[in-house]
Amino acid sequence: MNEYLEIILSALLELVIQPFYWAGLLILLLYYRRQGILERKLFHIRLHGYGGYAARALLGGIGAGALVSLIMAGLGFTLTVQGATLLWVTALVLLVFRIRFANFAYAVGVLGALQFVLRLIPGLPDEGAAGSILAALSGLNIAALLLLAALLHLAESGLIAWQGKDFALPTYIPGKRGRPVGAYVLRMLWLAPTLLLVPAEGGPIGPLPWQPPLNTWLGLPEAASYTLLALPVMLGMAEATWTLLPERKAARAARRGLMFGAALLVLALGAVFWPPMTVIAAVAGIVLREALIRDGVREEDGQPAMYAHSGRGLKILAVQPGSPAEDMGILPGETLLKVNGLPVGTTQQMHEALRINSAFCKLEVQNRRGDSKFLQRPIYAGDHHQLGFVFAPDASSASEQPFRPLSLPGLWSVQAEQGRGSSERLQLPAAVLPAPRGGEEKPAEPQPADRLPRSEAAADPAQREVAEQVSSNEQQPLPNQPDKTEFSQ
Repeated sequence: MNEYLEIILSALLELVIQPFYWAGLLILLLYYRRQGILERKLFHIRLHGYGGYAARALLGGIGAGALVSLIMAGLGFTLTVQGATLLWVTALVLLVFRIRFANFAYAVGVLGALQFVLRLIPGLPDEGAAGSILAALSGLNIAALLLLAALLHLAESGLIAWQGKDFALPTYIPGKRGRPVGAYVLRMLWLAPTLLLVPAEGGPIGPLPWQPPLNTWLGLPEAASYTLLALPVMLGMAEATWTLLPERKAARAARRGLMFGAALLVLALGAVFWPPMTVIAAVAGIVLREALIRDGVREEDGQPAMYAHSGRGLKILAVQPGSPAEDMGILPGETLLKVNGLPVGTTQQMHEALRINSAFCKLEVQNRRGDSKFLQRPIYAGDHHQLGFVFAPDASSASEQPFRPLSLPGLWSVQAEQGRGSSERLQLPAAVLPAPRGGEEKPAEPQPADRLPRSEAAADPAQREVAEQVSSNEQQPLPNQPDKTEFSQ
């Protein structure tokens, strides 16, 4: 047992010094870093730290990799160093075009098709660098690799069911009528280290103490000794939803993934027992994976948007962690109806209602079932000026295209598409800041174009009523009132 433990630790040490592992780790960090940048562009605040998401993805990937490694070792799956290099080089080339090609089903499918085509071409070189690459490609056992891809996909589906909802991140997307709507994108990407057997003369692992079923199925002789090869694998996909709660979307994505993994497993077993089916199974793996992604998009079509303003209250898209809104138990998908007894339909009205009592707030919120709940909480200096709410967008909000194909170079840049107007700043206008303690009114600063003009506010009866109530309640600040800097942070 100590010898096996030493072999495993040695393989893990080789994992952390090989370039493919660090390439996968860099891709993982860039992937979640991009979300933080996008949140600042859309909401003008960063809701989540990408380091925590990367750590969670690494933890989940380690568990999935360990499970797949045990199953493949039990089956007797082996892979050469040259074969592993071909897999990762192919995956990196595909990643340049699309991030979703990180799944090994694509790399195995491409290599299987290439192997089939090259076998039909006579007179290929068998010496030099080209000969070595062609020899490694022709020596790949595509049927066994398809079996590995199927197990990895089943493990991916388990990760989606377990952690998928934790990777649901809010965003704004263009609606069908040109008005942005709120949505969640499940940006799921994991780096799973796997340990695979490699036949090697004088290897530290002798003949396996069991009869590997894969060798029996393929008619291969069992090697006299083995060593372990560390192969990092990327898993994951992106799913967007504007009609479902993130946890329901993750559950549906996991069920679809299980069906795809089971179909790929059947195809891989068919290729194992009937080799002519190998190229069909390899291409079918790519086609089924693309169909899986398209099915996730189609289930959203024709459904009403869940994170859009309905004309009554403010629809809540997300809640900032550690904010007063989270402290009061407010959830995404609920609707803010009243603040301090006044109905609110815009963020401007919410700010003016909060000015009625800047040290305490009373909220009426409609939950997801349509029932009203009443909440109250003191407001302290340093609390977010919007209490930590991220509301559904308006017509002038910027948005992103969640289904736009993301490539490896695209991880370096984040672009938010602008709406018909400029995006709304999450900041209270200076004209409604509290008056100084001396009783002198603070002159209103020039209002930026992206804030609601006062003329429009006066033309709106609801806003005029709020403004009159604010004016009638204007008085000297109480000793326990929070500092006014909380409104302008």
